[in-house]
Amino acid sequence: MKTLSVCVFLLSVIYVSSTGLREEFSWDRITYQWPSNGGVYGKRMRRYAAIKVVEDPNLSSSGGNIAPQGIDYNYVTNIPMGANVWKNKLFITVPRRRLGVPSTLNYVPLDSRRRHNVPLIPYPSWERNIYPDPTNSGQNFVSVYRVAVDPCDRLWFVDTGLVEVLGNVSRIRPTTLVIMDLNTDKIIHSYELPQDNLVQSSAIASITVDVTKNTCDDAFAYIPDLGGYGLIVFSLKENRSWRLSHNYFHLEPLAGEFFISGHRFQWNDGIFSTELTLPQADGYRDLYFHAMAGTHMYRVSTRILRNQTLSTRSYHGEDFKVIGDRGPNSQTSAADIHKPSGVMFLGLVNQNALGCWNIKKPLDTISIVQKDDRKMIYPCDVKVYQDKVYLITNAMPEFLYGNLNYDEVNFRVWSNTVDDAVAGTQCASETTSNMNNGSTGSSGSYASKRGRPYRS
Repeated sequence: MKTLSVCVFLLSVIYVSSTGLREEFSWDRITYQWPSNGGVYGKRMRRYAAIKVVEDPNLSSSGGNIAPQGIDYNYVTNIPMGANVWKNKLFITVPRRRLGVPSTLNYVPLDSRRRHNVPLIPYPSWERNIYPDPTNSGQNFVSVYRVAVDPCDRLWFVDTGLVEVLGNVSRIRPTTLVIMDLNTDKIIHSYELPQDNLVQSSAIASITVDVTKNTCDDAFAYIPDLGGYGLIVFSLKENRSWRLSHNYFHLEPLAGEFFISGHRFQWNDGIFSTELTLPQADGYRDLYFHAMAGTHMYRVSTRILRNQTLSTRSYHGEDFKVIGDRGPNSQTSAADIHKPSGVMFLGLVNQNALGCWNIKKPLDTISIVQKDDRKMIYPCDVKVYQDKVYLITNAMPEFLYGNLNYDEVNFRVWSNTVDDAVAGTQCASETTSNMNNGSTGSSGSYASKRGRPYRS
C-alpha cells in the first residue's frame, strides 16, 4: 500500500511544476474540406444523391463547410479518435461509430494558419474515404481508429470494416491491415486478417510497428484486441499473422469503474495499446502493454512475439513480466514511448490528464504532465513523433452518456517537446535534458527543447 499511496500523491501534485502541453488545434464540431460540386467526382456524388445529406446553416461557409449533395454528413456523429504526425501532416481519424461520418482517415496541415475548426482533409482522397462507396468497389476505407507512422515513411492502420450503428453493427469489408507510402499517398500493401486471428468479441483500435530504417521489408506489427483479449502479430516479410493469448491481456475486474465528466460507468476493455523501447542488448525491443480497464503495467520481449512457436505456446513461464500497479484511477487509454529517453506518455482517462513515466525508474515515479477536468476530458490517443509528444482529447464519455454542446470546444490536439513537457516531473532525467539524438521536429532538435460500440 505504501507504493500505491506514493503513486497517488505524485499523480496529484507533480504536474504543477511541469511546462505541460500547448493547445494546437481545437474543434467545436468536426467539419471537412468538401470537394466541389464540379469535376468528375462531384458528378459521381450527384449521381449517388440518395444518400442523406445534413447541411448545417450555422457553420461558416469559409473552407467549404456545407456538405455538398451526395455526402452523408451529420456533425453530431463525428468524433475524432486518433492523431499522429508525419512531416507537415497531422492525421486525424474519425471512426464510423454511427452513420453520418463522411471520411474516416484525414489530416490537417500542421502549419495551418487556422487553428480552430479547421476542416479535415480526407487522406489520400475523398474517393477512398466516402461511404457508401458510389463505385461499390469494396476497397474504400470504412472505419479507422488509430494510425502508426514508421521510420520508412509509411502509414499503418487497421480498417475494422464496421459501421457501428447501435443495435445494427454492419460489416462492410473484412478487417484489413493497410500500409501506405506517405511520399506517394499510395496503398502499398493490404492484408485481410484471417478469421483465426479474430474472435466474436474482437475490437481493434490501435497498432504499433516494429521496424527500423534499415529493416523496412522486415517489419512487424502488434495489434491489440481490446475486446477479444488477445494480441495479433503481423510479419510483413512473411505476409502472415498469428494470434496469441495471455491472462495479462484481460481486464482487471476491480479496475473497471470509471467516473469521468460527471458520469459513472463500467468498461471491460482489455489490452489497449502497446509501446516499444529501443532495441535491448539481444537486439530485440521490450514491448509494454496494459488493459484500459486495469491499472497494472506489463512487459514482454519482442523476441517472444516475433516467433510464432514461442508466442503461441500454452505456457509462457517468465516471458511476460508484471512491472507493477500504477495506482488507483490510473486507467490508461493509449500510450507511447519516446525511445531515446525512455519516457512513456500515458492518457490517464479517469483523471482527464496526460501522465508520464521514465521506464528506467520505479513505477511509483509516474507524474502528471497536464491535467484539466474541463478541457482534457478523455485523452484518447498519444503519439511521440521525433522530439514532440501529441495528445488528442475528445470528451467521449459525454458523447456516450450525456450531450455534447457543439457551440463550445469539444475536441483538442495538444503538443510540446518531450523535454519541455516533462520538465519538473520525475520523468525528467539527464537524458531528457542534455541529449541530442539528431532528430528534428517542428521545434528543432530534441536537445534544443462488441455488440457494444468501441470506446477506444
